Amino acid sequence: MPKPTMYNIFNSLVSAAKTTGIESIYLSNRPKVAKEISEFVVIDLPTEQYRAVKGNDDFIVRTDGVFYIGVKAKSDNTPNILKQSELVQKFMDIFPIEDDFIVAYGPRILVRGDDKAGFQITTISFNIRTKINSYKL
Repeated sequence: MPKPTMYNIFNSLVSAAKTTGIESIYLSNRPKVAKEISEFVVIDLPTEQYRAVKGNDDFIVRTDGVFYIGVKAKSDNTPNILKQSELVQKFMDIFPIEDDFIVAYGPRILVRGDDKAGFQITTISFNIRTKINSYKL
């Protein structure tokens, strides 16, 4: 039985995120964490999924994805701009993301600022298309 589309999309994005070396990866939102972390990424699919018309192209579902990248502020509560920039660049370098299930492309960066929990947040939003034959795998 094939895996659900959402499962394949999240699995592909988690695999891509792991190539950056980041250890704290969460889906949809960051839970309250007991251990001390200095950086994290939340992977989200905040938009509708659109089913492509058969024969339209080689893809079956279109949607958008977002990486919310958080880096702990310095001890004086100022942004750690160097560390944030380096981590964001690592994520930009993985695009386009392509595997047996998806193609993720067109990354766009938005600096969001303080999340009121001691982290500076940058988002990378991007387009996703699932490959038409991926539902058979």
